Amino acid sequence: MSWLMRESSRATREVSSNGIVRRMVNLPRSIVGGFSRVMSHGIGRIGIAGRRDQNPIPNFPLQPLQDPLNAPEEWTFLSVYEQQYGSTHPLFYACQFMEALKIAEDEHKFMFMYLHSPQHPFTPSFCWGTLGSELVVQFLDANFVCWGALSDRGEGSQMAVTLQPASFPCCAVIAPAAGNSIAVLQQMEGPISPAELVEILQRTVEEQGLAFGNSRAKEEETTREKAMEEERKRARAKEEEKIRADRQLREEQDAAYLSALKIDKEKEKLNSLLPERRFQKPAGSSSKANYEKPRQNPDSDTVSKW
Repeated sequence: MSWLMRESSRATREVSSNGIVRRMVNLPRSIVGGFSRVMSHGIGRIGIAGRRDQNPIPNFPLQPLQDPLNAPEEWTFLSVYEQQYGSTHPLFYACQFMEALKIAEDEHKFMFMYLHSPQHPFTPSFCWGTLGSELVVQFLDANFVCWGALSDRGEGSQMAVTLQPASFPCCAVIAPAAGNSIAVLQQMEGPISPAELVEILQRTVEEQGLAFGNSRAKEEETTREKAMEEERKRARAKEEEKIRADRQLREEQDAAYLSALKIDKEKEKLNSLLPERRFQKPAGSSSKANYEKPRQNPDSDTVSKW
């Protein structure tokens, strides 16, 4: 059975209800956790593999190492690959899997993943004839974010266990999914010509890109709506808080005004009573005078009689 027939039967078997040919795969915890650890140090660690027309990125030596297996894991695949097959290949991101997936998501592209098995008999023809083809290089560079790994080391080994390919070379078209999962939109195994690979990738982009893009657009729209609703809630809460603060301020001002008004009225009342008390005769003074005056009358009568 030819590779194309195997790919076609796989696609038929994995077609979903919404027409998207894909399967959901849960990522190993070490891959998901590794992304969090690396992101804490910044995404500036990411490098891109060079080729004859690509300028090297500073601080990342691109020349093959004497012992490529001793290179950092992110560069091991590129070192091994370029030592044997040269630098004519798609632009592979020298980073961890989840970092490349995040880059693909940010650029609204799918990820092209290649699991490299150096000892497999189909590997040399695939690397020289397919990945080294200018047709494949240009198509992948324009439409995908490429990531490669050794199938028996590090994250490459974990992805091989996750995808369980029946043969090598193994390539897959990957898209992000909810949680710690990925969507395997297409999985290709065994030898394949440049024209076949480009045809399958082109069909994947055309058939699934629109559906997956619509799904992503809906998710983004939902996210925007949620963000707008949260913003509206915050605005309402802020307005309600302002209304409460204004009401409390008015109540405090009214209470202070009423208190001051009460004090002023009491002062006015007190001031109005003081003049009356100042000019009013003491009680009993006139009766005393009246009492003393009759006592003087008999004496005057006596004097007059004499």
